[in-house]
Order: sequence, then C-alpha cells, then structure tokens
Amino acid sequence: MSARRPVMLAVWIAAALTGLWWNAAAAQTPGAPSNVYGLFVRGNQLYDAGEFEEAVDLYEEAVERGAVAPELFYNLGNAYYKSGNLGRSVLYYERSLRLAPRDEDARANLVLIQSMLRDRQFIEEPGLIGRTATWLHRRLNVSESLVLTSLLYLALIVVAIVFVFRDGTIVSRLYPKISLVSPGRFLGLDKTQDFVLAMATLALLLFASGTSAYDKYRDVRSRRTAIVVREEVPVYSGPNTDSTLQFKIHEGTRISTSEVRPGWVQIRLPGDLSGWIADGSVERI
Repeated sequence: MSARRPVMLAVWIAAALTGLWWNAAAAQTPGAPSNVYGLFVRGNQLYDAGEFEEAVDLYEEAVERGAVAPELFYNLGNAYYKSGNLGRSVLYYERSLRLAPRDEDARANLVLIQSMLRDRQFIEEPGLIGRTATWLHRRLNVSESLVLTSLLYLALIVVAIVFVFRDGTIVSRLYPKISLVSPGRFLGLDKTQDFVLAMATLALLLFASGTSAYDKYRDVRSRRTAIVVREEVPVYSGPNTDSTLQFKIHEGTRISTSEVRPGWVQIRLPGDLSGWIADGSVERI
C-alpha cells in the first residue's frame, strides 16, 4: 500500500483554495489555508519514510482544514492501516470510494481490511442478482448517478415524442437506420412494438438509476452510514448504561444510524439487529 500522489498539482491547489470540483469529486472549502496541499505532500514524505503515525497527523490536519479528495482519504486509509488502526482505515477507504467509486486499489484494500475484522459476520454477501445490482450501484458516485438519471429521463422523453410521430414522414425515413441498433429488429417486432419496447426498457433503467441516485443522495445528506472506530463497543437495549447489554461490536464494523439522543445513537446491523451505543464510538462516512 503505497501513498498516492495526485497529477496536475496546480489544479489540486486551485480546487483546495476555491472550493471547485477536482477529479470529479475533490473539493476544498472556500477560505481554507493555502498550506493544505503542503500538509498532504509532507504527509506523503513521512509515509514513505515509515513514520505512519506522523503522516496520519498531517493528513488529519488537512482534513480538519477542509480538504476533501479521494487521494487524501486513500492515503489516510493506508496510514491508519500501517499504524494498526483498522477502524479508521475502513472509514477513510469508504470515504475515498464515495468520491471515486471506480478506484480498484481502494476497493481491494478495503476488502483486505474487512477480512481482518472481528465482526466479519456483519459484512453482507449478496447473491448473484444482488452482486450485480451492487456492482452497478457502486460504479458511480452520487453526482454521476444524478447525471445518468437525467440523461435516461431525457432519452425517454425523446423516444416518447418520436413514438407520437412514428407515422410521420421524417420518422418513417429515419426508422430503418434507427432500428439497426434496436433489439426489436431481431425479435421481429413492428415499428409500434419496437418503440414500446424501447420506452419500457428506458423506463426500467430510469427507475433503477433514479432509485440508486436517490439512495446515494439521501445517504450523503443524512450521513446515516458510519464505521465503528473504537476497538470494542457495547451495544445496549436503550440509550443509557443501565439498559441491558445485548452484544458488542468492534472496530471497522459498518453500521446504519437512526435515532440520535444526547451522547447516544441508535444503530442497525444486518440480521435485524439494533441497539444503542455511545455516540463517540462511530464516525459517519
């Protein structure tokens, strides 16, 4: 796990200072100090020298000052892993993948860390259909999912308009060429049936893409997904230590949060498990 350095340093610095997007997801809040990138570079140097805890300190300082970039989060995941902190390593790999979901290095490292966790039983293993849906869902970040949904909606509207005028002169002339890429041509469908099939297919894709985009957007806005960052965390039946101790969870476990009370947060785990833990035991992705 080597430290990652971004390409186009000037672009990274500009994004860090102005709050504009970089690399499809990296951004920096306006008014942030101009030495944020220097912290990142110095952290890389310390990482390469094997001073992982010192590198973590500099990377974390960059994060505290508002830096948001997949390379930074990826390096933090590596540095925490080298420092023996699996919980925060998982946290930052997850944050990196939220911005750059097609980063195979970050995903491979996350899978490796998850294989070392004590609570591996809470890592869901979907079936074939579930794996396919999850793979498609994870290939795009929230912005890309929203763009794809918008394009599918536009395509559906265009096809619907063309369908209305399917017997017109222009559509009749163009249809023989358009039908070359239509599956209806190979199924022996007539023009009307072909357009209906195209609209149905687009509507299905739009529904799937829209559902995925909404789920990602809601997750990002609500920050309901979190990672356990303490070595061991007791889970109680209620929001106080006088409640029944139900079980314990450990660092690196991915949980969903729901209700929040002062000092406590209600969590949910696969298998319909739920309970209350101290709020400082987890960090939201």
